[in-house]
Amino acid sequence: MLRDPAPRRAGTGLPTWFENLLPEADSALRGRICRQQVLRRTDSPALLRLLGDDLPGAVRVRGELDEADLPDGANPAPGLLRFSLAGMQLKFSMVQSGARFDRPARDESGHWIVKLPGSALPELPQVEAATMTWAKVSGLEVPTHRVIDVEQLEGLPAGVVGESRHAFAIERFDRAASGERIHQEDFAQALELLPHEKYADGGHRQVTYAGLATLIRDTCGEDALDDLLHRLAFVIGSGNGDAHLKNWSFQWFEGHTPRLSPSYDQVATICWPEYGWPTRGGPALALALAFGRTRRFGRIDRAQLDAFCARTGGGDDRERFLAHLEGILAAWLRPEMDVPARMRTAMVEHHRRVPLLAWVGGGAGG
Repeated sequence: MLRDPAPRRAGTGLPTWFENLLPEADSALRGRICRQQVLRRTDSPALLRLLGDDLPGAVRVRGELDEADLPDGANPAPGLLRFSLAGMQLKFSMVQSGARFDRPARDESGHWIVKLPGSALPELPQVEAATMTWAKVSGLEVPTHRVIDVEQLEGLPAGVVGESRHAFAIERFDRAASGERIHQEDFAQALELLPHEKYADGGHRQVTYAGLATLIRDTCGEDALDDLLHRLAFVIGSGNGDAHLKNWSFQWFEGHTPRLSPSYDQVATICWPEYGWPTRGGPALALALAFGRTRRFGRIDRAQLDAFCARTGGGDDRERFLAHLEGILAAWLRPEMDVPARMRTAMVEHHRRVPLLAWVGGGAGG
């Protein structure tokens, strides 16, 4: 949007760029906000007016709901959840005070995102924390994060915590300690794809990781391309099948050249059978034809790496990718990592069954 500020239009609802600022249509957060405020899930303009003062990044949308936005006879609850976060998992923007986390006040913006796991994915907070720590010790920039007890949370709506005793907390990289808001655009916004197109696996646009390499080189420069190679090597090494377009972002500080945001939403999704090796065909990367000519982890080998690098356009991309992958595998199970048993077990199988990982892990990566 900063590089091309031309007007955006939409036949109904919101232009794509603004739709991506809101909780996704089928997300738990959007459903809860709409129930509390008696809004239709599909009424994105009304939702944007409601949440416009605490959106991702530095954008603010000014406006107040009026009676025309509400169903007949509706009586919305005053000031419960008035922040926007993307993603399907139930999460809250919160402020930290000592060891406690609380909802921000009406005129305050949260500096932490706290994710509640639900019951579908056991140990999700622990697996996400271990994956993010692994990313950090392998050299990637990641925000401060931790597993917290749900007893540390205050001010949440009744009934949202469920049976889990833990949550995952991560510091927001779009909020500075001074309170300044930092502008960002996720890649769905940058490519002007709707939130439901974040996997880029159908419709009028297909996006590969090689396509993202071109986008990043053209937008941020060559140094950022090396960062992409490092992150993609980590996605493959950690078995992350959910690195979709909304899990990559640009950030702006000064001038018109962005940088990649810190790495976030890194989760070893193969730790659960419904996303791991027991699935039919085996686990897969998030984007269509994601790596070389395949998206299946079990088919990622040296030939697919060569095919990927042939499309990125960099003469030494293969060597850089392999160097990053060696470092990632060497960092696995470093002492500072607190790794749940399910993740240890899953990684043994993953590193054995992905041909490129078995080759690099066997000492052939050079």
